[in-house]
Amino acid sequence: MEELVKIIECMEQYERIVIPVFYNVDPSHVRYQKRTFAEAFDVHKERYEEKIMQNWKSVLKKTANLSGIHYPSKYRNESELIQDIVKNISEKLSHLFSNAPQDLVGIDEHFKFLQPLMAMESDEVRTVGIWGMGGIGKTTIARAIFDRYASRYESCCFLENVREESQKSGKHSLYEKLISELLEGEHLVKGSAHARSMYVKRKLSRKKVLIVLDDVDALDKLDYLTTEAICLGAGSRVIVTTRDEQILIAKGVDKRYKVWGLSFDSSLELFCLKAFHKSCPENGYRELSKMAVNYTKGNPLALKVLGSFLHSRSIKEWESALKKLRVHPNVDIYNVLKLSYDGLDDSEKNIFLDIAFFFRGEYKGNVISFLDSCGFYGDIGISTLERKALITIFGNRIGMHDLIQQMGWEVVRRESNKDSGKLTRINKAEDFCNLLKNSEEKSLVEGIMIDLSQIGDLHLNANTFTNMPRLRFLKLYAPSDQRQSKVYIPTTLDPFPAKVSYLEWNSCPLNSLPLRFCAEKLVNLRMCNSQISQLWDGAQDLVNLIELNLGGCIKLEELPDFSKATKLKWLNLWNCQNLCQLHPSILSIQTLEVLSLDGCKKLKSVKSNIYLKSLKALGFQMCSSLEEFSVSSEKLTISYFSFSRFKSLPYEFYCSTYLFRLCLLDCRELIELPHHIKTLSKLVTLDVRGCRSLRSIPELPPSIEVLLADECTSLERIFSFKAVFSLNRRQISFENCVKLEEESLNDITEDAHLTIFRNVLSFLTGQYQMINYNEYRRMDGRICYPGYKVPEWFGCQTTEASITIELDQPYYQLCEYGHFGDDVKHTFQIKRQNFVPERRRNSEDRVFIWTYQFPDEDMFREIEMCDDDDSTSNQKMSFRFSVDIPEYGKRLEERKKLVFIKGCGILPIYASTVVDVIQKLELECKLQLNPHPHNSITRQSIDAVKSKMIRKIKGKSHRLLKK
Repeated sequence: MEELVKIIECMEQYERIVIPVFYNVDPSHVRYQKRTFAEAFDVHKERYEEKIMQNWKSVLKKTANLSGIHYPSKYRNESELIQDIVKNISEKLSHLFSNAPQDLVGIDEHFKFLQPLMAMESDEVRTVGIWGMGGIGKTTIARAIFDRYASRYESCCFLENVREESQKSGKHSLYEKLISELLEGEHLVKGSAHARSMYVKRKLSRKKVLIVLDDVDALDKLDYLTTEAICLGAGSRVIVTTRDEQILIAKGVDKRYKVWGLSFDSSLELFCLKAFHKSCPENGYRELSKMAVNYTKGNPLALKVLGSFLHSRSIKEWESALKKLRVHPNVDIYNVLKLSYDGLDDSEKNIFLDIAFFFRGEYKGNVISFLDSCGFYGDIGISTLERKALITIFGNRIGMHDLIQQMGWEVVRRESNKDSGKLTRINKAEDFCNLLKNSEEKSLVEGIMIDLSQIGDLHLNANTFTNMPRLRFLKLYAPSDQRQSKVYIPTTLDPFPAKVSYLEWNSCPLNSLPLRFCAEKLVNLRMCNSQISQLWDGAQDLVNLIELNLGGCIKLEELPDFSKATKLKWLNLWNCQNLCQLHPSILSIQTLEVLSLDGCKKLKSVKSNIYLKSLKALGFQMCSSLEEFSVSSEKLTISYFSFSRFKSLPYEFYCSTYLFRLCLLDCRELIELPHHIKTLSKLVTLDVRGCRSLRSIPELPPSIEVLLADECTSLERIFSFKAVFSLNRRQISFENCVKLEEESLNDITEDAHLTIFRNVLSFLTGQYQMINYNEYRRMDGRICYPGYKVPEWFGCQTTEASITIELDQPYYQLCEYGHFGDDVKHTFQIKRQNFVPERRRNSEDRVFIWTYQFPDEDMFREIEMCDDDDSTSNQKMSFRFSVDIPEYGKRLEERKKLVFIKGCGILPIYASTVVDVIQKLELECKLQLNPHPHNSITRQSIDAVKSKMIRKIKGKSHRLLKK
């Protein structure tokens, strides 16, 4: 028995082949220890421990479940038995050594994910789907699995090219081939189809089989070929490869693996194996090889085809070939990828080509809206393309492999027969210019996207666009940092085609859109930095309009009636400097989500009595004339105001229960914040910097994490931090608030200790990894207030600009204090670690406190010297603080005399510090009094940190705490 135990161990650990021979014994007796096996176990149970006996039973069960040979079930004599054993071993060895490809680069990465799905040791019958784009390696992976595991099964069948073979000979022929290989050597009964089917099911139900169905392109084929799969023997596996995930989903295959491209290193190795017959590039070919690999984006088929094509060619030939590939794809790669396109219906083909030409990288929701307006059923169409591996969705944006996109471009080029007037989609400057040369003729073009910085000046005719009756998409754009060509237009321009759903024209020279312009189909209208002074007269039927972007249209003076824009979500009027008022209809659109009026300097009043249901974001930065504001929405989350002249915001504005961030930067006439601001239970950031008339800050909700009140020179009082306990506050800044009363200053100073602890606790509980606000870095608590003394709770402090501390406990985080007059930089003597706060221009003494988490554990190895007792006692750390003087304003020498450090301090936060603070809060019942739902630190996480710190103290650990 112990020998059998060792054999099974070798099989499981080293994937050794084991073929049990059941000689004059029934495998079921072995599996369940019946009859003579039961008697033997009864004899031995007195001599061996129960644990050993159970291990033997487990091994016997595993052995009986293996595909083996049973004598005398079908053998007339022992000679036939021996012949079958020899044949069986020969076949299994042939699988191992003959079929395995020699260039399986990166296969182990796929196996790492596939092995848990295969669950080879399980007795259940399992189907596993492998899907992905054409040429990505699905068949190669399936073949590798087949070759590696076929020896474990009684019968195996790898059915290649199901799509192609079924087209040639029909699916029934494939089924017959499958059954023939699985029941090789069996005598198949003749008679009715039902009788034959029952016989096959009965035979397969007794066999552990491995089946691979390669390149399945339709559900009916998969159904037909797996009719008997429900009757397969225990432990059987069926592997299906396909380009279409929907086939697997419809079949109920829940174990699915999507094949992604190879990594760059693996791609380079595979390419070199084909191009140079070795795993690295030849001298002089390295950069060219990298260019070739980048072109393929990890697609194994493309790597093999391209590598083989370039084998034994000169550097000039390589350069020429790679240049050609930028325009024309390799025909072999193109033909393989186009098979997926050919399987689409007309609507799906249009969606695919639109994405390939215009929408790669765009938000899925925006694309669906456009497609729906064109009658293409965007939701189901995009879902189909994703499941056929023609696109990907990541972060709600649509992605597409470079080779698939190039295939789409080539499809359109071939369909046009190289005639620019017959191109249905255009995204190349050369094709667009050729189209304009023949603009007197009717064109088949449906979409145009041109970068105006890549072409010369354009001259449009009055009927340029009317000769494009099928035009649905028009995008004439230029990157903001590039010079774009000038577009010359006649005095009158005929209207755009009525089918246009997307219209974007940066720096459009038109003063208004053409007369008789029909906007009924419009979904997106973007005319940034244009000469538009008005869009159109009267009210257009804007039933499909979702986005209107007129940012930078400095001549725009008024907006038309938008009462029929019942789907409008985004309205961007950034930097429309001459816009004096909004049309009242805009503030009554219940679908409006984003309203940006930043830089509208002449806008004086924005008022509405209508409570908006969808508005989430407001932007009124640099609206220096804005005196009246009254807009409210229950969904409002973000509001930005700066340099506005209103004295207060209306009561209704503060009833937005979802408000997350409120910025009132440099609103110098703002005199108050209402007391009911404390009811904004989700408010995280309040920025009132530069509000020079603001005299007090009322109680804020416990959810506040960032409170910025720099340069509030009239500020006298703030709410009591003690009265509103919270573990959320991260950054508190009152720089240059010179009128703050002593009571408020004392409250800030006392709360700073707890604020520092909050930051450390947030880091220890892992919450900082979840924060994505711009103000935060990984471990970044900051406090600033008027003052000139190091807080008393800093145990290590001095009136000098440098300090040395002695570490007498296991340390985990260090919290530093610095008190400076201007721009500050402190440098650790150890490893030259630097921290540079934001630039500060101070006229008064200021206290700065911040937290810092050491990033480099190697630094501590150097200073600890790794003592045998793992002790940090008597280890010292030095900190030096210095003033970084910008070279502006007064002469450098004069500024150095005015700006200097008056004192500094260091507060090491040890494990014991963390435990002490938690226990103190528990005694004060503060932790129980902080049930706010926004609080990112839960009581459970605090308890976990406390327990961990106690273990660290007991274990005298010296390592920095990690997440």
